[in-house]
Amino acid sequence: MRIVRYGAGGRGAPCVLLLGYFDGVHLGHRALIAAAKDIARRLGGCDVGIMTFYDGKKGGQIYLFEERVWIFQSLGIDFVYAASFDEKFRSVSAEDFLSQTVQDVCVRAFVCGKDFTFGNGARGNSQTLKDFGKRNNISVFVEDLVEFGGEKAAATQAKRYLDEGNVAALGDLLGGKYFISGKVSTEGRHVGRKIGFPTANLHLSTEKYPLRCGVYAVHAELDEKEYRGIANFGPRPTFEDGRIVLEAYFDGYGGDLYGKDLRVYFDEYLRDIQKFDSAEQLCAQLNKDLEKIR
Repeated sequence: MRIVRYGAGGRGAPCVLLLGYFDGVHLGHRALIAAAKDIARRLGGCDVGIMTFYDGKKGGQIYLFEERVWIFQSLGIDFVYAASFDEKFRSVSAEDFLSQTVQDVCVRAFVCGKDFTFGNGARGNSQTLKDFGKRNNISVFVEDLVEFGGEKAAATQAKRYLDEGNVAALGDLLGGKYFISGKVSTEGRHVGRKIGFPTANLHLSTEKYPLRCGVYAVHAELDEKEYRGIANFGPRPTFEDGRIVLEAYFDGYGGDLYGKDLRVYFDEYLRDIQKFDSAEQLCAQLNKDLEKIR
């Protein structure tokens, strides 16, 4: 996937450029992507680019930059136009932002949602974009918003589901199962292996918006085969470990995942995290959890 950094120039092939942040890549975002791909076809096969940020815009990110890039690629986007949401970027006026953008990439058409705002103080809006397009012979397509559950599909709604641990509703809003990805840690005491439940542990970036702590039904593709499993997101009080870790056990998988990249998909919330008096009690509960997902 090609990454074009804001302010770096380069232009490239003519494109349809989606403007926004696209954290979560929810149903509203996916509708915009579908519209942009259709517009690109009608314009003779232009590339489709999508804007996003390397870092968080308002609090933690539903999907980290690398996770969003993977989703964009899976949805048929050709390149990502990326900026850092730092003080320098926030001070740029709406007009200067658009002028810089058309220097960086060869824009044939802009696509955004009706609620899109940009520039210093969020003073720019869809009308600002249309006016700029007229002056520069660039088409502008402003798309209607998508509703979910009686309200506008939005990152704030997704974060509410994360707070609740409602990963089933979250997956419906996002248009696909919510996932956490990362490199499996090689550190630790490997307690799970000692008690018959070898786990893959992911240490999350502080930039990622936290999921409600608990035990979840999950699945992942391992060695080109899908495995279901159970995952503890949060501390591990039985072993007096207060770190927030994603610790996943995959039913029937016997391979070695240490040091490998892993994407864990969340199916449903099972229960709260508990502190057990012994490893034997923990094993008994884990077996009960497995029976629920089998």
